[in-house]
Amino acid sequence: MTPNTSQPLERMRDLFPQENAGGKAARNGPRLVFDPTKCSGCALCTTACQAGGKDADSPRTPRIRIFHDSENGSHFALFCQHCLDPQCLRACPNAAISRAEDGIVRINQQLCVHCGLCIAACPEGAPFRAYDGTVVKCDLCEGDPACVAACPNEALVFTRGQKRAWISPLRWLCQSLSFFLLVIVLIGSVCSLNLATLDIACPFGVLQNVFSAKAIVGSTIVAALLLMLVSVLFGRAFCGWICPFGFVLDLVDSILPHKLFRLPAFLRRRINKLGVGAGGLAAAGLAGTQAFCSVCPIGTVCRSYGLNSVMAGAETALIPALAALDLSERRSWCRYLCPVGATLGLAAKIGLVRIEIGAERCKKFSCMRCADACPMGIIPKEMLVQGISPKIPMSECITCLRCVAACPHRAASIRFVWQKKRTPDGTLPKPTEPTERNGNGPKELSS
Repeated sequence: MTPNTSQPLERMRDLFPQENAGGKAARNGPRLVFDPTKCSGCALCTTACQAGGKDADSPRTPRIRIFHDSENGSHFALFCQHCLDPQCLRACPNAAISRAEDGIVRINQQLCVHCGLCIAACPEGAPFRAYDGTVVKCDLCEGDPACVAACPNEALVFTRGQKRAWISPLRWLCQSLSFFLLVIVLIGSVCSLNLATLDIACPFGVLQNVFSAKAIVGSTIVAALLLMLVSVLFGRAFCGWICPFGFVLDLVDSILPHKLFRLPAFLRRRINKLGVGAGGLAAAGLAGTQAFCSVCPIGTVCRSYGLNSVMAGAETALIPALAALDLSERRSWCRYLCPVGATLGLAAKIGLVRIEIGAERCKKFSCMRCADACPMGIIPKEMLVQGISPKIPMSECITCLRCVAACPHRAASIRFVWQKKRTPDGTLPKPTEPTERNGNGPKELSS
């Protein structure tokens, strides 16, 4: 690797800040996916590329490079990710780099002056100088990469990306049906429902009952345990798939813009949910009634239908007021203030499901769709760009599966706690480490 490809990540981010891709550039594009657990370091991929790629016209400098990390005993590959928002394209002063409709990022050698700015800009270290001084990078052999066919272990896979298109319609269907049942059919309140012989109660509402009555009623505790059990099994699925106010917020998010203002720092703390919950329980104890239920937006939405509703009252003014917080961040109420979500989060934290972002399949700088899709803002981009699998806090995750649906490379998935993780240590060797010295560190494998 050349010194230009090992610039500090922070410096590159200052020079070329990442921006969200939009329009046609946001379509799924062709990419190589590398699985380091299958790579034996044979370097047959570089041999095929060096032979001339797909057309094999004449030998050339290989566009894919395999490195061996002797410290970890693993291999990793450097190649172009064909980003949605290519930093190399933005850095090129002569417009020699382009991203076509087919999604392939190409260098026009007739326009390129080999200044090396694209090398400095690329966070993946994909463009590099060939032996003759020209700047080259992978062009996917125009859609039929020779390296994929040459790999005997299928460590390299060519994909155009495939979203799980069924998740979003299924979620909207569940949310719509839940809203119809809880708001229109079962008019009244979601705090407590009776379905035949089955009683269902809001866990936080039951806690308020305990504090207000200063007594524990076994039947109400059992009714509350049902939603807690659901949270143990499926995480905060109630928040992402059933909650009527969550459905309202998702509708608002699909219409209104975000980041029009920024909430004060003291309001942007996720622990605030516990503080609101503690205050609600204290108020219930002092007032002798479910104090928070009178201002709970979930119950307010459920009581907002019918002639005898509170549609004309001041209570429903809470709905647009709290929904307006999403002009700052998506699901701001759920992130920072909802004590019901905090209560369910306690069960989800010890639950049986996990959302996993596998760094070995993640495209890092070239994608970031999972982080952009997450309405709770709990997927850290900083860890993804370093090739680290982030641990998703299930107490904050609403199990909406937007990240799973958005990832075209199956790096995001929902897994049970007993399933083996796809990445043993959660990290990938960093391609910006120095070359081997005295037998230590990564070493480039050549054919």
